[in-house]
Amino acid sequence: MGWGARSAPASPGARIVIVGGTRLDAPTRLLSEYAASLSWDEIPEPATHAMKRCLVDGFACAAGGLDGEPVRIARRMAATLSGEPSGTVLFTGERTAPDMAAFVNGMMVRYLDFNDTYRRKEGGHPSDVIGAVLAAANMAHADGRRFLLGMTVAYEIFAALAEAEALGPAGIDHPTHTAVAAALGAGKVLGLDAEGMANALSLALVPNVTLRATREGRLSMWKAGAAANACRNGLFAARLAAMGMTAPPEPFMAPSGLRRLLGAEPAFGPLGGRGQDFHAGRTNMKYFPAEYHAQAPIWAALDLRERMRPDAIAQLTVYTYEFAFHEIGSGDEKWRARDRDTADHSLPYIVAAALEDGTVGPAQFDEERIRRPSTQALMGRIAVREDPELTRDYPSVIATRIEATDARGRVERVEARFPKGHTRNPLSDDDLERKFRSAAGALAPAAQDRFLDIAWSLDRVPTLDDTLCAKFV
Repeated sequence: MGWGARSAPASPGARIVIVGGTRLDAPTRLLSEYAASLSWDEIPEPATHAMKRCLVDGFACAAGGLDGEPVRIARRMAATLSGEPSGTVLFTGERTAPDMAAFVNGMMVRYLDFNDTYRRKEGGHPSDVIGAVLAAANMAHADGRRFLLGMTVAYEIFAALAEAEALGPAGIDHPTHTAVAAALGAGKVLGLDAEGMANALSLALVPNVTLRATREGRLSMWKAGAAANACRNGLFAARLAAMGMTAPPEPFMAPSGLRRLLGAEPAFGPLGGRGQDFHAGRTNMKYFPAEYHAQAPIWAALDLRERMRPDAIAQLTVYTYEFAFHEIGSGDEKWRARDRDTADHSLPYIVAAALEDGTVGPAQFDEERIRRPSTQALMGRIAVREDPELTRDYPSVIATRIEATDARGRVERVEARFPKGHTRNPLSDDDLERKFRSAAGALAPAAQDRFLDIAWSLDRVPTLDDTLCAKFV
């Protein structure tokens, strides 16, 4: 039997007695026991390679985000903190407090909106946890295998929570799950037992339920900061638990626990190991640095561009599924995008930019580019509609249809399914290396080579201190 099938009690609401007589709710018991007991020997080589792929993808995003404005703000704050133990800012080798290192690196990974995504009942970005697990590895002077093991735990916990409960309808944002996954991934690196993991989980969840206001209306720098903050909070929770801090034992199922906010008990599927597949190989990656649900529309727009000039378009309608419509295709702010934080979550802007420029990259989110008059005019001719058939097939099928009409009444229709980077149309290892090199312009080519060599061989790296966490710029 797999972990979820073997370990989950028959009734999720049951109270379970474990170490020290502490009465934990069933979800806390399941996740904390799994995190504490998973061993390196249970992870087969294909799962290890899949985890490395996720890390190379995440590191590419971090390299591209190194000089982003909110990242520079976070780095300035981190520079005011030092001491032992310490963490490291990726690529720069800057030393700071572990929690601030988790925050800065988390901000770097998230800034470009270029990192992987996983969605079932809830969604989010599993690689948002990198900052916390890496900071824990810095603290522990860990080797590459220990870091990979912690990352594997964090990915499994994140995916399990995404499969088990929907946060959005309650107005809760997905970094709530990120904090828990980060805490247990960091806790694995720090060597927490099941009781410590349970405390870390609760210390990450109870104080850190985040509001979905982060992703509504006109967006701000905090769109990237929310996940970075969850990283910091997750590491902080693991460190407290390691020092003996106890926490509420029923964060999910207590009368005022998460279940009350969500209106339902979490229902967990199998976790990786003991014959069950790991989730790192099931995340979707992005070819373009834009919100995931814009990936298929970008491909459709590029196809349309070959058939109809942007300036000839009189009316264009993007048909998509309900989640994408509400996330990036509705609300007046999406048609008034003037800054990158809103533009990379604006389907009309992203489609207009793809049509005019023939690509979507970091340059398309410069404010001067966003405000180009021809683009703003084209956005005004773009409508977004939900298609019930696309909604019915989502999330098993990621698809978009675009219909465009020119001034003479000629109509062109294009469709895109499973955009490049989806698990059914995956990026190759070579694609991931190209993604890293294209994003890592701040690193000299030799430094890019060295970093990639380390990332692909992490299971053989004796310490992260002078390898992955060395200075590269």
